[in-house]
Amino acid sequence: MEKADKRRKIMFYLNPESGPAERYVCEEIDRISQGERGKVWRATLLAGFALRKQDGRLPHMLAELLTEDTTFEEMILVMQAVFPEEMKSFGERQPLSTRQVSKVLSGQGPSANVSQEQDETRANAQAMFGNTSASGKTPS
Repeated sequence: MEKADKRRKIMFYLNPESGPAERYVCEEIDRISQGERGKVWRATLLAGFALRKQDGRLPHMLAELLTEDTTFEEMILVMQAVFPEEMKSFGERQPLSTRQVSKVLSGQGPSANVSQEQDETRANAQAMFGNTSASGKTPS
């Protein structure tokens, strides 16, 4: 018996004439090599769902804000509007070093250390975007 294919094919249209966000995305897609597009689309979709997991409004708000002139500061303002308390100390947080992040992502080093670093990264993300329950949903 053949195993069912559980992969999902995602298809939708972008219309550069419908607004600045879609125009920007279409222009960016044209700049990306054909071989890299699938990776970028996949990463972008997953990143949008990561934002949605924290608050369902975020992907929509950031998508509406998107133009070729959108700044990081404007995105932070959106985050502050959605998470005012959590974002108060945003600039004061100490992120993991590049080396620590590389170790976590590559799975190198003692497994206990990687697990501890992953826990620290998760705790930092939860502190930044709001504590989440075991189900991954933000408490109401």
